[in-house]
Amino acid sequence: MNIVTNFILALGLLLQSLLGTQGVGGKLTSIMHSLGQAPLPKIEKIAYRPTPNQFAAVKKPGSSNYVATAAAAEIYDVNSGKVLYAQNTTNQLPMASLTKITTVLTILKNHQNLDEIVTIPDSLPSLGPADQKIGITPGEQFSLRDLLKATLIYSANDAANALAIWDAGSIDAFAEKMNNQASNWGLKHSQYKNPTGLDAEGHYSSAEDLVLLSTILLHSPKVREIVNTEKTTITSNSGKIYTLTTTNHDLALPNVYGIKTGQTDLAGECLVLLGRNKSGNEIVTVVLRSPNRFLESQNMVNYAFNSYIWQ
Repeated sequence: MNIVTNFILALGLLLQSLLGTQGVGGKLTSIMHSLGQAPLPKIEKIAYRPTPNQFAAVKKPGSSNYVATAAAAEIYDVNSGKVLYAQNTTNQLPMASLTKITTVLTILKNHQNLDEIVTIPDSLPSLGPADQKIGITPGEQFSLRDLLKATLIYSANDAANALAIWDAGSIDAFAEKMNNQASNWGLKHSQYKNPTGLDAEGHYSSAEDLVLLSTILLHSPKVREIVNTEKTTITSNSGKIYTLTTTNHDLALPNVYGIKTGQTDLAGECLVLLGRNKSGNEIVTVVLRSPNRFLESQNMVNYAFNSYIWQ
């Protein structure tokens, strides 16, 4: 073997030793291996590294401890795989539209061409007047990219349902796919009954699992761009224009770049954020059943970047 080959092998061993015992970070190594069989767009087979550095978050001396008001919460350093804060992170709780992270990952597992055309099915389930939707109708056609935007930016339940039926033939069949993928990804505290996150018995996840899912999602630059979009439009093949405005109010903050909101009567207020400081270090925060998801998540991002240094 030449010098380059030796270096690559040594680097791989180093990453394995660093990540193998660090909770979510360790799981990502095995997940990336499994994804190699049917890879998502631009996903590496090693644990995710968003910046060129290999720094880890270290708490500043004298920094106070964070206390969450949510039923479950986590702050996760994406660069090192280190959990910076954890509260009830393995509790199984309804997660509302945070479900759509798994919906999108499951779709992308089998459909990597975002220009692929999706026809809205006749069997699209009806939604209640208060359920989030854009009002698509059977027979309309969209690019896969546009329906992913509707699902992630506006949290459109009709778009998520349409993608599920297009991919698997029925909502139940797609939920089974979601559960199979959850098992493949090593999720221990998640079960899915639908692609939308609307309240259903036996539909739940955990803060720990949602961190893992979000970190997988971040491997796609195209999806990163979508979850960081405050407002855009999509157009059906017939020329009908739909305006999408993000449900994530924290995107207006200078150090927030995604990811997904969720709220139902049973789940309460839920939110996953991607935070990035000026040095490019990234964190993921999760709150489930928070009394004020946007304020609490903002406080968690500020706490992490004010209380930790990356070295």
